[in-house]
Amino acid sequence: MTTKLYLWGEKAKTIPPKPGVYGLYNEVYELIYVGESPNLQQTFAEYLETNFAQDPCKQATRYYNREFTLKHQKRKKEILEEYKKKYGTHPKCNIIIIEEQKMQTEKTVPPDKGFHFYTEIAKPTGKVATSLKDFTTKLKEIPITSIEFHQKRGDFAKWVRNIFEATTLADAIEKIKATGEDLRKQLIETITQPEKPILANCPKCGTLTVPTKTWTIIGKPVKTGVKPKLTLGSFKCPNCGKAFRQTLAKEQVRD
Repeated sequence: MTTKLYLWGEKAKTIPPKPGVYGLYNEVYELIYVGESPNLQQTFAEYLETNFAQDPCKQATRYYNREFTLKHQKRKKEILEEYKKKYGTHPKCNIIIIEEQKMQTEKTVPPDKGFHFYTEIAKPTGKVATSLKDFTTKLKEIPITSIEFHQKRGDFAKWVRNIFEATTLADAIEKIKATGEDLRKQLIETITQPEKPILANCPKCGTLTVPTKTWTIIGKPVKTGVKPKLTLGSFKCPNCGKAFRQTLAKEQVRD
């Protein structure tokens, strides 16, 4: 990755919407995080709009560098391996994420708090997941009718959020709108690759598509003072060329 550093700020989101890897640096030019994205412009824009999703480690960012490459996931792995070989560890924000993911993945709960798979109400499959690792294994085994049943009801996201307190992962699961085997695949990839960006299925041909732009809209408050907040995405399918929009997240905020 290039050693040239750029000052972090609004100009960061004006880079081309290309796939690549990036490094975040603090005020003393220490590399604190290595990331990858199929659309660097989108990732940087989201960081700027959400203040790094309120991540206190990444909020120390003052500079960044980037490298455009189609093989962004492989390149990130190479950079992290090179860094660890040189310094004996990973950049500190990567370490925090790795440890959090490890704790969430390895945490095991009693069967009564596990996820019990059903194909429909009152029709259990007999399968129970007691950890996120076990959950991904069960997702590969259970009938697709069971996966669709639970995803439609929001059961997966609710379990991940309430039992493992993995809010970011739960939000990502909640946003998956696929069906059939695409749903199974996207759920497994979201859990095993939590940094993977949100994708949407093209309504015309079904191709998974990366958003070219994302933005938020906050509505008027209701009597309780709560405002609806929507995160929207603009897409252009790389396969058939269809342009479309999709709601990526729905939440409620207060003044």
